[in-house]
Amino acid sequence: MKKNKLAVFFALLLIVFTLAPGYLYAEITNRIVATVNTDILTLHELNASIKRLTGLSAENLKLRNEKKFHEILRAILDNLVNEKITEQQIIKLGIRVTAKDVDEAIEKVKRENNFTQEELIYNLKLDGVTLKEYKEKIKKEIERFRLVNYEVKSKIVITEEDIKKYYQVHSKEYAEVSKVRLSRVFLKVRNPNDKEEIARVKSLGVEILQKLRHDHDFSEMAKTYSQGPAGPEGGHLGWIKASQLEPTLRKKIAELSVGEHTDVNPAPSGFQIIKLAEEKKGGLKPFEEIRDAIYSKLFKEKVEKRYATWLNKLRKESFIKVTF
Repeated sequence: MKKNKLAVFFALLLIVFTLAPGYLYAEITNRIVATVNTDILTLHELNASIKRLTGLSAENLKLRNEKKFHEILRAILDNLVNEKITEQQIIKLGIRVTAKDVDEAIEKVKRENNFTQEELIYNLKLDGVTLKEYKEKIKKEIERFRLVNYEVKSKIVITEEDIKKYYQVHSKEYAEVSKVRLSRVFLKVRNPNDKEEIARVKSLGVEILQKLRHDHDFSEMAKTYSQGPAGPEGGHLGWIKASQLEPTLRKKIAELSVGEHTDVNPAPSGFQIIKLAEEKKGGLKPFEEIRDAIYSKLFKEKVEKRYATWLNKLRKESFIKVTF
């Protein structure tokens, strides 16, 4: 009898050690970490979100910084609770997104990125996402957009007075700085102690200057003679804030009209001729020019604020129990 009991005991041990690792792991990873009204969130969902958002497994993230790990974990779990509440509200309001809606959204993405269907699938594959997963993601995004539009955006009003008041109070945000677009012919002096070389390089500069004064093209002169990195591109230096120019050069540029150039001037390691190709004067942008930008900014701020208030209200009205 005793022998039979031992046989049964060892048989049970064999079952546990044969099956337990996978079984127990599934039980642990799928245990409930939070209850949101009638729905649950599992540890598996939490770990999957951690991996998706941080690129690391929960174990690796914890090994890096245990204190930070717990902060991130709580933030992600809190976000999952918000998502669950949002999903429940979408169902409650009867918001529906059809396969056609999803396909039209994907076609828009393809048009905006100039993708073929094959290119879209290829790029999704690079991100480790299947087309089915992508469609589900798009579906959820449309659902949430419609929910926010119904619950939040439709209740927001931005008046013309609001826009003008913001413009007056935050005028500095819309002040443009003075910018200049310059081109340069740069002539390098390889040995700063060689007076003959300095004289020879400066003489070449004067020769180029004479050609420019006889209507030779500045860009061609730069391509032919300039030893600066922008020489092959015609000496174009692009747009530069006037305030970033060295004071002496800034003063010389300020004396030029668009299309004019400086004389041959000393520069670090050589000589240069600078042309003012274009200029943008600083100053406050006209209200009409930035009205829409201000409207969008105010609207976005109000949406975010109202959405946070709305979500907090839903959380207070919901049964939320975190068991992690």
